[in-house]
Formats: sequence, structure tokens, C-alpha cells
Amino acid sequence: MSYASDRKMENLIMLQMLPGLEKKPPQGKHLKRVKELQDKRVHELMLRAYDIPFYRKRFEQTGTTPADYQTAEDLYKFPVLTKEQLRDWMDQELEGNPEKYKHWHVNPTSGSTGIPLRTLFSPRENAAVHANWLRVLMMGGFIPGVHKNLHRPNSLHTVTGGKKTLVQKAVDLRWKEMSDSIKNRVPSQQLLKEINDYKPYFLYTHKNVLVRVAKYAKEHNIPLHQPKLYAPISEMLDHQSEQLLLEMFGPGLLNAYGLSEVGSCATRLPGSKEFIVNSDTHVINIYDDEWKPSDSGMAVVTPLFKTDLPIINYETRDRMVSYQKEGIRFITTLLGRMNDVIRHKDGSVTEWGNIEIVVNYSTNLDIVQSRFIQESYELIRIQLVKDPASQLSNQEIEERYTEKFAPVLNNEFRFEYEWMDEIPADPNGKLRMIVCKVK
Repeated sequence: MSYASDRKMENLIMLQMLPGLEKKPPQGKHLKRVKELQDKRVHELMLRAYDIPFYRKRFEQTGTTPADYQTAEDLYKFPVLTKEQLRDWMDQELEGNPEKYKHWHVNPTSGSTGIPLRTLFSPRENAAVHANWLRVLMMGGFIPGVHKNLHRPNSLHTVTGGKKTLVQKAVDLRWKEMSDSIKNRVPSQQLLKEINDYKPYFLYTHKNVLVRVAKYAKEHNIPLHQPKLYAPISEMLDHQSEQLLLEMFGPGLLNAYGLSEVGSCATRLPGSKEFIVNSDTHVINIYDDEWKPSDSGMAVVTPLFKTDLPIINYETRDRMVSYQKEGIRFITTLLGRMNDVIRHKDGSVTEWGNIEIVVNYSTNLDIVQSRFIQESYELIRIQLVKDPASQLSNQEIEERYTEKFAPVLNNEFRFEYEWMDEIPADPNGKLRMIVCKVK
């Protein structure tokens, strides 16, 4: 295997992989075929992992061998991989074998805990990440090279990422970068004009960027181009934001769930109420609070295409509610990150999912964006962006928020409200819904 050659041929490898990926929602007899493919790839992945010292120790720890892993469900036998364990392993690999990995991609995360994570992807693995993402778009009706795409600059936001070759240009011809980026944030009115001028079939960027453009268009009564397909990425989509996006950008909302460490692994197509797991490329298993297999709890993800340096049973810290049909998982609810919590004096926590439920089912709150900042065990500061069409005063909305959220938080907190035209994104370009300053 030559990583140098693969790196040069990465775009072609991606195009070769794309036809073999599933592009229709699994149903009927199709379910059985996808399940058989998923299980086959699980076994092949574990055969590969057995030859890697990091994973051999985990096999020995559980007293299992690759023969014990024939299905996606068998992965429950294998240890869960935490972000800290993955970080330490990747750092050791990168620092101990710099020559081996000089042609690999190093995919950094922003490190919400304050410590960045570098994930290594071989050229073939990286090609698979991009082929998988392009497949997600095609599930929504996007045709590469035919339909126009407008996106925020990032290596993942082109068909194959990075500098375009002649091969890529043939596919990537109608993809255009927005002027906004993490290092160069531009006014909402400029982005709105770019969208209206280019009129993309597909639009995607950070959720908070789409929200602020939608709010600006609504506030100033400016017509906004409605793409056939658009995707808010990099952040969990909350109910308030979703309603504003549907109102202003139209019904073509594609919600793609994933992490930079494992790629895009579940997709909610426009008009659907549930997520389809990309089961030919990923396994999502779910654990309850006692670390037993469940259909509700924390999601643990295994990307089946990552075979050069596998990531097996990765702890996402995101909670989900799901069901299974003939062994294929469907996700009905994303409840958010386990570390996005409000902490109480007695040691208990209230997760974002509990707060979001109130947001989802409370009417007449007239808010398009909010963030909860826990300053202490007594005080929560709530940042709010008002719906431009609201007829309520700020005081009326504050009273309704206090009435709705105080009981959810056991009536332990007083609330201070901060009214904003726009809630600024964090330095990494994302916007967390809960910021807890209590350790």
C-alpha cells in the first residue's frame, strides 16, 4: 500500500467509491440487503483491528476474537472508546510515526472541552468520508455537477476537499464558497445577497449562520431565495432555529448528524420526522445509563469505512431515541450532548434535551434563538433573540420564559435576561445551547 500514491489519486478513489453507496432510504427487501452488508463490514473491520496493538489489547480485555463479531449488535461486546482515549492514541501515533503519516490527513476538532482532538485519516479513509457526504446530499436529490451548491469554506465543504484537480473540477464545477468563514465573519446582509444572487439548489453552512441570515431577512422584510435543499451543519438543530429556517428558507431542510471523527452517519431528509442511519458505512449502537444495549440513551458510533486506523465504538456523548426494523436503526429524536448540562447543588444535572422539550412544546415564546449560560448554582443568564414579528414586549417574554423553565430546573435558579440582535458564535464557529461555568 502506498499512501503517497493514494493521496495523489484520492479524488478518483472517492469517485470510484460513490456508486457503491446506498442512496435510497432502506425499506422492504432493501432492509435485509443493507443489514447483511453492514454485518459483513463489521466482521471485516474487526479482522483488521485485531492486527493493531491498540485494539488487540481490547480484544484480550474482553476475551474475544474477530470470530465473535459477525453483526453490528456484536459490537456491544467490545469496549467503548472515549474521546480522551482516542486523543491519546492518535497523538501517540502521530508523534511516534511522523514518517508513516506524512501523506495522511489530520482532522482537528475544535475541542469543546478545551483540548483539541486530532484524528488521522488515510487518503482512502478521507476519500470515503467525502464520498459518504456526497451520498447524503444525493439522498436529498442533489446531482453533482448539475445542481449549484453554496457553502461555507472548509475542506469538507467541497466534493473532495482541498485544492481542486482536473478530475474534481469536472464534478465540483458548480460548487461555490460563501465569503463568510470562521476567520472572516461577514455581515448577514452580505450573505443574504450572496444567496439571492447565486440561487443555489443546495446550501449548507453552520446552523448559527443560517439562523442569522434568516432572521435578518425576516426582520428587514427582504425576500430570501429558498433552495431545494439546505443543511445546517456542525451544531445540534434546536426547535426554535428549525422553525425559523423552515419559515424563511422553505421545506427543503436536510438535517445531517455526524462528527468530524467519524463523518456523517445519520440523515433526516426534508419532510421526514426521523433520521436514517447510513448503515452501509456506519453502526450506531445505543447504551442506557447502566451501559446496557438500548434504543434510548447515548449513541456509540463505528465508521465501517475507517479500516486503516479504525475508530470502534466511539462515545459521542450525544443522546438519542430510536427503534430498529429488521436490525436497521432509525432515530426518532436527537436529545443533544451529555456534557451540555445545567448542574445542581445536589450533584444532579438537567440536560439540554429536558430544556429543549419545553422549547419544543411551549407556544408563544416568540424567540428565534436562545442560549442558557449557567453562571453559578443560583444564577442562569439567558441570551435571547426576539422574533422580528413578535407583538410581545421583552418583559412579557421574560415572564413566560421564567414560568416555563423555572419548574424544569426545580425552581432553584433566578434568571437574568440578555437581549441581543444576534447571539455570537463561539471561537470555533459553532454555537452551544448551554454554557456551564460551574465545575
